[in-house]
Amino acid sequence: MIWQRFLDTAARHAAAPALIGDQGTLSYTELVARAKAEAHKLPDRPTGAAPARVLLVSAEPVTLLVRVLACWSKGLVPVLLRDGQTPESLARIREIAIPIAILSDETPEAHLPDSRQPRPPFGPRDEALVICTSGTTGTPKLVALCAEGVATTAQAIVEDLGFAEGDIIAVATPLTYMYGLMGASVSALLSGAALRMFLPGQPLTIVQAAIRRENITVLQGPPSLMRLFLAYWNGTPFPSVRLVTTGGEYMNADLVDKLSQAFPQSAFRLVYGMTEAGPRISHMRTVQHHGAGLLVGRPFDHFDWRIDPVAQEGLPDGAGRLALRGPSVCLGYIQPGNQYEGVGPDGFFRSTDLVCDRDGQLVFLGRYDRLFKTGGKLVNPLEIEDLLMRHPAVHDAACHAQEHRLLGLVPVAEVVLESGADTDLAALKLHCSTLEHHARPHRIDIVPALEMAASGKRAGRKP
Repeated sequence: MIWQRFLDTAARHAAAPALIGDQGTLSYTELVARAKAEAHKLPDRPTGAAPARVLLVSAEPVTLLVRVLACWSKGLVPVLLRDGQTPESLARIREIAIPIAILSDETPEAHLPDSRQPRPPFGPRDEALVICTSGTTGTPKLVALCAEGVATTAQAIVEDLGFAEGDIIAVATPLTYMYGLMGASVSALLSGAALRMFLPGQPLTIVQAAIRRENITVLQGPPSLMRLFLAYWNGTPFPSVRLVTTGGEYMNADLVDKLSQAFPQSAFRLVYGMTEAGPRISHMRTVQHHGAGLLVGRPFDHFDWRIDPVAQEGLPDGAGRLALRGPSVCLGYIQPGNQYEGVGPDGFFRSTDLVCDRDGQLVFLGRYDRLFKTGGKLVNPLEIEDLLMRHPAVHDAACHAQEHRLLGLVPVAEVVLESGADTDLAALKLHCSTLEHHARPHRIDIVPALEMAASGKRAGRKP
């Protein structure tokens, strides 16, 4: 299903560039040939009902994407593993996923012989992609997505963002994260656009030089990565960029203003989603705050959605956990014995995102699993981060809970100041005095930078 759509796109755009990397360019025809050659390293899809999974470990981005396509060409399920897996977590993943092969930077390791009677390619609801995500727990979770879901998400992104031949889409986030894989790569390759692949962690000055030299048209990444991008910007605009998308973290209008200066010809999209939704849920053309929440728009039409109330004092009226159902929603988290869990009998996935409904559009209020109580009163870290980010001297901010011998937990914050900013801790604490007393940070630390994950987001503090 996905492979055939890619072949149809490749046939229409045969000579057009598909992948552009430091080692050269592959046309759509050349990319198909390379994926087929890579497929010869893989066993056929065995008979039987169980998904035939292939673990893909720590490949550079062009090779990794080729291997994903190779898996799909044979009806195999790519399982994308993020860097930094411990031996224990990798052993657990192998125990749960039961892969038929592993492809790493070395020689692939086969676990089963080729089948003489391979099964046909995926059906719509067959498992087609597995993403390894630790979420906020630190424990690996394998999120299984079906073929119909991958195709539906890609089509929604292509239609809303207008990807087409002639676009060059920068991919500066790892493909083991959904922003890089689905938000850019798979969607682009089903539209005829070209992907400009950068190595994860490549200096942003190199990315910026490539944008100018190669007339890149689309730039995507989470807000933390965009702030870092702007920190290295020399002040000369990038006229070739027609679209900038960002999301997945706290976002403020000030960042949008700075992005509009760097990309004066560009439209803007605030994107909202989660891996379990395929990942994209909605897009917004502007940044609008609603109290301490962020307006993230109306979910795409292929979703059914509802807000499940939570028994928690201190939240806005109508606030609750977002539940989603639809073709792009995950099959569930893979469990031993090829079982899934996490999706209810009614087909709804109940997320930990706290939202409320304002005239048919969602307002994101934070993560239910980030809320905590101090002295019996509720604290939402996103509310504190939002207020700190509104201070003109603050470039970035993060809040988390810290143990306290009397109150149980208390909020503490870290801030990164704007370059050349003149402020002190007393001024920052005064700025927080508008919060309820229990929600004011007990400590504010000024730090040179916040820790970032490979995805470009703040490490371990997804809002």
